[in-house]
Amino acid sequence: MGSEDSLNLDAKEVDFSINELDVALQKEDLPENFPENAVILKISGEINLYSAYALKEKFFDLIDRGFIFIFVNMEKTRYIDSSGLAVFVNTHTKFVEKGKGGMAIFSPSSHVKKF
Repeated sequence: MGSEDSLNLDAKEVDFSINELDVALQKEDLPENFPENAVILKISGEINLYSAYALKEKFFDLIDRGFIFIFVNMEKTRYIDSSGLAVFVNTHTKFVEKGKGGMAIFSPSSHVKKF
């Protein structure tokens, strides 16, 4: 697990935009007793061949920094294709290899639900 400083995230360390994808750290409205080794990301736009690699790198960076829970708000995700799905599978695999942690998706858009 990373040092305590590594778990203190600033939005500028997480937030990014690439092609049609925007990722933002959610720091407000966190549930009471939210674990310090967890993070919520809001994903807007499209997760596709052109943006999937950057998203995977962001997830892996968070895991390497010591976050063992990644919660993903997909309420504003307009599109996801098989390369986007692969990001979530690869991230799950990384958690399995580490032997702890996991990822959860919540508030999926209608397109994400269909996919």
